[in-house]
Amino acid sequence: MKVKNLSLKTKILLGYILVILITIGAIGWSINNFLKLNEAINNIMVENYRSVVASEGMMEALERQDSAELIFVFGQQDKALDIFQENQMEFIKHLSRAEDNITIEGEREIIERIKEEYQEYLEKFLVLRQTFNQDGFEVAQDYYLEEIMPQFEDIKEQTRDLLIINQDQMKLAQQKANDDAEQAIYSTIIFSVIAVIVALACGNYISNLIIKPTKKLTEKVKEVADGNLDQLIEVSTKDEIGQLAHEFNSMTQQLKDYEEMNINKLVAEKKKSEAIVKSISNPLLVTDNQNKLLLMNSKAEKLFALDEQQIKGNHVLEVIKEERIFELITKTLQTGKEQKIRDAEALKLIQDEKECYFRMTTTPVKNEDNEVNLIIILLEDITHLKEVDQMKSEFVSMVSHEFRTPLTSMGMAVSMLLEGSIGQLNEEQNELLTVVKEDCERLNHLVDELLDLSKIESGEINLDFNSIKVAKIFEVSLRPFTEQAKENGVDLVAEEVGNLEVYGDLSKISWVITNLIGNALRYTDQGGEIRLSAEKKGHKVHIAISDTGKGIPKEYQSKVFDKFVRVSDDQAEDTGTGLGLAIAKEIIEAHGGRIWVDSEVGEGSIFTFTLKLPK
Repeated sequence: MKVKNLSLKTKILLGYILVILITIGAIGWSINNFLKLNEAINNIMVENYRSVVASEGMMEALERQDSAELIFVFGQQDKALDIFQENQMEFIKHLSRAEDNITIEGEREIIERIKEEYQEYLEKFLVLRQTFNQDGFEVAQDYYLEEIMPQFEDIKEQTRDLLIINQDQMKLAQQKANDDAEQAIYSTIIFSVIAVIVALACGNYISNLIIKPTKKLTEKVKEVADGNLDQLIEVSTKDEIGQLAHEFNSMTQQLKDYEEMNINKLVAEKKKSEAIVKSISNPLLVTDNQNKLLLMNSKAEKLFALDEQQIKGNHVLEVIKEERIFELITKTLQTGKEQKIRDAEALKLIQDEKECYFRMTTTPVKNEDNEVNLIIILLEDITHLKEVDQMKSEFVSMVSHEFRTPLTSMGMAVSMLLEGSIGQLNEEQNELLTVVKEDCERLNHLVDELLDLSKIESGEINLDFNSIKVAKIFEVSLRPFTEQAKENGVDLVAEEVGNLEVYGDLSKISWVITNLIGNALRYTDQGGEIRLSAEKKGHKVHIAISDTGKGIPKEYQSKVFDKFVRVSDDQAEDTGTGLGLAIAKEIIEAHGGRIWVDSEVGEGSIFTFTLKLPK
């Protein structure tokens, strides 16, 4: 059977089998050398290392016992006895380990001598104790120097001999291991070189089977990619490469026919899509997953004063310096979901020297692998809605001013009646007037909030900007709720923020946080928690007020910062006016920041707003 008649798969398989056999041989040879080397290393580390450690342990324990005898002679008997007995046990422990690990000629004799002399050493220490008690300090000192010290030196010398013969044996074993390692290195190198040469020869043979014909195929494919479809490959074999060449010839012919048939249709569809985009009445942008600008209609060109042809392919943030647009595009790329800017947070842009407001929607376009490759940004002009809202605000402000005087008069009249200044009231009249007074107070509170909101919206509010420590803001904001939180069984927690500072009005920012804490307390059950935290992100500080309360339904989350909106909850005592969050939003925006909420029903809410860093 000729090699040329074999399939490409069979040829490659034979080559791989040969390479695998060579590799197995090299691995087996290396393993054999490693086992020999491991045995030599084991001789060093296992057989003698224990005896070395035991010798060092005995010497250390013996020296401490000697120190204990000196302490004893100088009068500290109790302390000396404790040290001596403790190290006596250590010495015996290490001596037993050395005795259990006798592997060298002469080692047993040394250990026996150590045992005998150490027993005498213990007996002499007993004599030292008796001498000290009977004859005093000087006689005990002489006995230590004449009897115990020489005995100590003898034992220490024997222990040192035990250490030296084990160290010498480790040196011999190390030399043997070095010799084995050197022999293993040379033999492994020779065997590996032979294996590499044979493997390279097999690899060269296998690569020639594939590379030569595929190189020709690659050249033809490049020609096709450049638009030259008049390409044919000569088929000289019947293996897989030959079949691939045949399929390539068939493919180029079909591509040629397809190109001629569909090129006009594709051009027409492209022009139709561009025409649709250009005809949209609202500003529209298209970016890719690298945030590069691909397309914009005439409305967008006019709004941003740009020329599509000049800026196409640039990063969107380089040509449209609006961070909120870039943030929404980034969030869409990260989540793969449509994102919107609500009417209450409408994007403010200047067009024809006039302030315009836009509702923005970013829609992802996904490929077959469900990956986002395009983002469509649509800006819907809602300036007229903002103008209507402004008119409503001005009307409410005017009505609130008109309400204040009669409400004040009514409140004073009711107070005088309740105090009995005009005459005594019966119980039923008193109850009715009490209800009237409470309603007047609620209306007065509503009027005050409406007027505050009107001032903020019209820019009449005075803000005292300073550098403020966030820790100070938290302290001021938590103080009014300490007792109420204890009564409700709710934990108030302010996280550590160090020396983090913001630029703003302390009283106004504290009012915002106080309003958010008050709302959280109304909807957080006993055993819950309200937490204040702050984090520096870029050139702004994000301050968050989170709770473990009931949470806010999805349908309310886009409306809670609107005027007169209150979250429906039958279980909570709802006495608010629905203006607190609207005022909070206006205050934060007056500081150049923004505020938003993230919430899940049953899991709590997180209100977050941003403030600038100090200048």
